[in-house]
Amino acid sequence: MNLEFSQLPDDISRIKLNGDLDISGVGAVETSFFAYCAGNPPRVVVDLAGVGFVSSLGIRMLLQAIKSVSARGGRLVLLNPVKIVDSALDVSGLGQFVVRGSEAEASAVLLQLSKK
Repeated sequence: MNLEFSQLPDDISRIKLNGDLDISGVGAVETSFFAYCAGNPPRVVVDLAGVGFVSSLGIRMLLQAIKSVSARGGRLVLLNPVKIVDSALDVSGLGQFVVRGSEAEASAVLLQLSKK
């Protein structure tokens, strides 16, 4: 599992994950992942286009990040998961956080949600 971080305009953090979010993948990125979910308020786009599989541990990591970011007045969206990951997110109740489209579109969704 690889993690790439970049800062987008409007203080939006982009975390791009590549690989499988299984026990070893979560173990490899979890600490960095949560560190990058910072900001005041945090606005985070998690790009899942490169994730081929998500286990219950991966779902837990994403859910904890969503809760942590929300508790600090921020928002987190999950961008472009592949079909099997999208299905797992839907079943787990995280489908409501999925955005399909470009980083700019995901950023616009985050900014809109931040106004609510």
